[in-house]
Amino acid sequence: MPLIVLADDQGLFRGAAEEVLRRTGCTALLASRGTEALDLVRSERPQLVVVSGRMAGMNGFDLCRVLKADPAFARTPIVIVGSPDVADEAARVGADATLPLPLDPEAFFATVRRYLQVVPREEARSAVGWSVTFWRDGVPYSGTIRDLSRGGFFVRTNVHQPVGARLEVSFDVPVDHGVRTVVAEAMVVRTGREPDPGLGCRFFQLSASSRAHLEECLRIMSPTDVPA
Repeated sequence: MPLIVLADDQGLFRGAAEEVLRRTGCTALLASRGTEALDLVRSERPQLVVVSGRMAGMNGFDLCRVLKADPAFARTPIVIVGSPDVADEAARVGADATLPLPLDPEAFFATVRRYLQVVPREEARSAVGWSVTFWRDGVPYSGTIRDLSRGGFFVRTNVHQPVGARLEVSFDVPVDHGVRTVVAEAMVVRTGREPDPGLGCRFFQLSASSRAHLEECLRIMSPTDVPA
């Protein structure tokens, strides 16, 4: 499960940990000081750091400078939150992006999805149990789709694939007048372990016909099949 460190001393991220988990499936750890955030990053090795630029003591720019100078964390995405004029300073210390204040929740979650490539939970997901065949580098594997949405799916399988792997997938879906096959390309964005082994995948290429079949399938699924 992807991990995010959120750091600020003004309550910008108050209540964010639960919302991040609900909307993205990621875990968020909160820090109220730059030094605390530095310790968290070094011990927990998150996939994303979002930090306020103007904190007392070690601020977000200081934290970014230290992390980007460390080969172990130089490639960890760091987003600095601050007033619109922080972009130049953020670029100088190596930040990957900035978010302006006041912090817009939708911009924040768009940034999380951009760097962690997670499927947004706002999309309706249908709990299904259909067989799926997927290929990587021409080698076929099989599994069962547990969740399905317009943005992606979770396939229950014991086959390991790394996050970032690109797969070709094929599965049948019910439509108004029978069954149609969805063929797509997808990217692995998370992995599940026992007792829920499998791959969380995001669609990144669907033909017009496959997208139409997917939309029709999701439309006719009973609302009771779509988890809240």
